[in-house]
Amino acid sequence: MTLLISKVNQLGDNVVFLPVVQQLRALMPDLRMIVATSPVAAPLFERCVERVEVVTTPTRDFNAAWKHPMRLLELGKEWRRLRPDVVMLGNDQGNVAALLSWLSGAVVRVGPAFPSRPSTPFINHQVSYNLKRHVVLQNWELAQRTAMNLGVSMSGGPPTPNLSGLISGDGEAFDVVVHPGASREYKRWPLDHFVDLANGLSRRYRVAWIDDGRTIRVDPAVKVIRPTSLNDFVTIMAHSKLFIGNNSGPMNIASALGMKGIVFNGPSTDNWDPYWHRERFILLRDPQLSCQPCDLYERPVNVCGNASDPMACMKRWRVEEVSSMANQLLLP
Repeated sequence: MTLLISKVNQLGDNVVFLPVVQQLRALMPDLRMIVATSPVAAPLFERCVERVEVVTTPTRDFNAAWKHPMRLLELGKEWRRLRPDVVMLGNDQGNVAALLSWLSGAVVRVGPAFPSRPSTPFINHQVSYNLKRHVVLQNWELAQRTAMNLGVSMSGGPPTPNLSGLISGDGEAFDVVVHPGASREYKRWPLDHFVDLANGLSRRYRVAWIDDGRTIRVDPAVKVIRPTSLNDFVTIMAHSKLFIGNNSGPMNIASALGMKGIVFNGPSTDNWDPYWHRERFILLRDPQLSCQPCDLYERPVNVCGNASDPMACMKRWRVEEVSSMANQLLLP
């Protein structure tokens, strides 16, 4: 039997999806398993799941394939050559993935039923769920239906992702890892605030700054690092104590590793909160701001919706406040 899993998306989406693949592999060690994902997420599956084949397509290229019939047909042929018996789509995989699952020739095609979209004939095992539930649980329900179609039972809840395949034993240890990036601009705390925070904390702690390519001026005591691989980044995180950043893929890695964390989370819906070790995180939302979250439960909106006070939910947090929170979390 061959199972093809589609999860072509950003790094964070795949970090929270990883337990699904790891659990399916544990339950069915002899199953041929293929994961279709993005190049940035490929190492998660290659290094953290045994005996898995990985095929990659850039997320933007994949999602836009419906605009380019020849590219869509090419992807369809690629999936058909894999000869899957079962295709499972992750919770955020849309019409392109649904059509490709049908073109693949798989007899069983499991995927999400979105309330705002009409039922698709391409998915013959649609799973309805509450979009307000955490994305980890949404994917777990899809995996349970897939496992049932493969003749096994997938009981219990989602385990913590096992990232040990990406961790080297000789990583440098830091008290604080500052990651100022996020995939979308409106999800980022102001860069100059991050700089001031890192500089202030470096007078007392060992601080690593993860360089995302933007121009910065940090004090010499702050170690600026541009990881060359996902392995390098996860190793740094695994040997450090506190993560400070936006709602992003690195936040989900911090959650999986059991780090403490401070996360600027105003634009994001609560179904994207850290799922594992939630008690170790401070999530920065201001309940007095009625505009948050501006994202929808089904999808991000990609722009701040507060016309009168743009980015209010991010600008709300002063450097001094966040520094005080960090000091509290770093107490022995």
